[in-house]
Amino acid sequence: MNIALGAAKALERLHLQVNPSIIHRDIKSDNILLCLDFEPKVSDFGSAKIAPAGGAGSGQVGTFGYMAPEVAFCKSISIRSDIYSFGVVLLELITGRKAMDSKRQDEEQHLASWVRFLFLAIYLTLFYFLFSLFNCLPRYLTR
Repeated sequence: MNIALGAAKALERLHLQVNPSIIHRDIKSDNILLCLDFEPKVSDFGSAKIAPAGGAGSGQVGTFGYMAPEVAFCKSISIRSDIYSFGVVLLELITGRKAMDSKRQDEEQHLASWVRFLFLAIYLTLFYFLFSLFNCLPRYLTR
């Protein structure tokens, strides 16, 4: 967890403590390097960009699997795009899976989509269980 915390602090510096803010645009596990004492360093600033005054700009750069949906589909970048990418890195740490894994079944290849589906399934199961537990489900659905 120290590696994740160190990388998060580095992103915080880029986004909030540097003036003007910097958008990395390619946050991924391969771009978080470790020193001998396992201190993380964010690397590969080749696609980094100064954050626009309005907070969002345009341009599509990044690695598929880590790229935020708004970057992939609308080509809109912001600090939030880096945060989404870092979230995918955290999911990799938690699950032990790659962001994109073509060896898996189609619905499990993209880690962020798979986790989103998994949480939806858990939410719906819990919803059904709680209403069944209180014997309210049939009455709730018939209203």
